Amino acid sequence: MEFQEILVWAFQRHLNPLSWYIRPVFLIVLVYFAYKRSWEGVIITFVFMMSSMVWFPAPETINPQMQEVLEYEQMLLSDPVSAILTIAVMMVSVGLILISFWKHSLKLGLIILNVSLIGKVILSLLFTGENGWGPLGTSIFGLILVNGVGAFIMYRKRKSNK
Repeated sequence: MEFQEILVWAFQRHLNPLSWYIRPVFLIVLVYFAYKRSWEGVIITFVFMMSSMVWFPAPETINPQMQEVLEYEQMLLSDPVSAILTIAVMMVSVGLILISFWKHSLKLGLIILNVSLIGKVILSLLFTGENGWGPLGTSIFGLILVNGVGAFIMYRKRKSNK
């Protein structure tokens, strides 16, 4: 199987909304392990998070907006130069998030997470027009989940410091 065929196979499965909704859950686990300073946990969770796009079957019906966004992402990853840039931006973002939580900076980590999640929506809108609204539901879910857990942790920390 050629790389292009693998990419098509993977992106067909990534059109399943479950693969979009599971990523924020992994993000919570990822930052937990960073906060606990567990390299093993960070690496294992990152591998699971990145592979989760192919865990689910290709959907029978596809949201056309999400399909457009993913086709744009697939195009970015098909060209070597844009693939390197895309992966580099993603790795810098994830790296900054992990460093923030590793250093126990909950507020900075949450700020970077929020900027990353909102930035993904903005970039989707810039590059795919109206179709960029397709992943908005999963982005809102991610924002609510990440900020909800963050707010709960900050509340618990304040309460235990009293």
